[in-house]
Formats: sequence, structure tokens, C-alpha cells
Amino acid sequence: MADVYASRYGPIAKDFLSLVVNPSLDALDVQIKYWEDSEDSVSYFMLADLNELLYKTRMAFCLSIQSLWEQQIRTYLADCQRQLGINPFPVSNRKGANSIQTVYWGDELNAVFERLRNIALPSFASFESLDLLMLVGNVCRHGDGNSSARLWRIRPDLWPAYHKADEILPKSAPPPQAPSVQSLKIPREMLDDFVDKICLFWEDTNYIYEESIERKHPSLEARLVVRRAERAKGIRNGGFTTPISIAPSE
Repeated sequence: MADVYASRYGPIAKDFLSLVVNPSLDALDVQIKYWEDSEDSVSYFMLADLNELLYKTRMAFCLSIQSLWEQQIRTYLADCQRQLGINPFPVSNRKGANSIQTVYWGDELNAVFERLRNIALPSFASFESLDLLMLVGNVCRHGDGNSSARLWRIRPDLWPAYHKADEILPKSAPPPQAPSVQSLKIPREMLDDFVDKICLFWEDTNYIYEESIERKHPSLEARLVVRRAERAKGIRNGGFTTPISIAPSE
């Protein structure tokens, strides 16, 4: 039943993007365009304020998307643990890492997922983007620190004022110090991609669940034939980086 309940998680994320995030950002874009075209003497100041609001709004929505995703994956795993009666702990020597809600994202949660579902979480095609989502969300929440330094190392393009795309540093050179999070610029396309990867993850999870059912209804088998063909052609770009196996469901 955990898989059945989770089938709504993707559409919820998509609705959040289309009904909340996009209309808000569209409204700000309209205001910015208005003042860009205006000859009013206050337009310079209005644009400065609106652009600052736009960047902060994108950060806030990124944090909201991260929170939505984290609540979904942890609720799913808690439901799996309760329904399967499997105790996946301990997963590390860290004190307090003894429940779904207290394990850290990363190795600890990956171990819980694999023990409960017999699938490696990093094997999902969406994992790399979702891992980035967790990192960017932490930066938006906590500001400057270890997370922002790590993000700067792997995605310096998010600080366009400090990063030159064609700049190549000598391998022996130490990495430059991370700029302040106040200069972080989250592209709108990144928010779209994060939601798309959340949807893809739950589509893949649902696909695994349906394939694992031993006695399939003819309508389900017919639907799976279509989904297998789509995945083989890369229509939805689903799939896994390593072979998967899962215990059959009734």
C-alpha cells in the first residue's frame, strides 16, 4: 500500500509547480518587464528591489520543493517499514540514527531505502538531480557554510557574478573560496528540473511496484507493455543505472 499511496506524490509536486511556483514567478516577471519598459525615474530602484525579490523567491521555492520531496520520501519509507515489518536499523554508528525521520540524507537514508526495497536509491536515473536538490535546499536554508562550499565546487555557475564559463584553473591551484550565498542565483529552469525528477522518481517507483505484482490483471499487463516500450525508447528517460530486483507483490 505504500507504493499505492506514493502514486500521488508526483502529481502533487507537479501541481505545486504549475499552481503555486509558476504563477508567482510569472507575476514577478511581468512586473520586471513593466519597469524595464518604463521611463519613470523610480524604475531603477523598482527593478533593483524586484530582482532581489525574484532571486529570494526562487530560493524560497527551491527550499519548498526540497521539503516536499524529503517529506514524501521519508513518509514512503516509514509506510514501507510499518507494512513490511522490517527493521532497517542501525545504518550507521551515529548516535540517534535509529528512525526514518532521524537518518541523514545520503549514505544513511540510502541504506534504509535499500534494506526496505531491495533497490539502491542511487541507481534511480533521477537520483543525481534529487541529490543536488537536497544540497541546494540546504544552502537556501542555512546560508553560508559547508553546504554552500560544496555547491560552489560542483556548480560554480550558480554564482554567475563570480564564475566565468571559460575559466580554467591549474590542477595544482586550490579551489577559490566560495562566494556568499547572497550572490547565489537559482535559474528557473532548475526548479522545473527538480520537480520533473521528483515525478520521474515516483513514476519509476510505481513501475517497479507494478512489475513486481505476480498475478497481473490483463489491463495492467497491457499498460505495462506500453510503459516498457516507452522506457526502451527513452520517451520518459526513466530507468536505472544498475540492475534492480524486488520481492514480488500479491
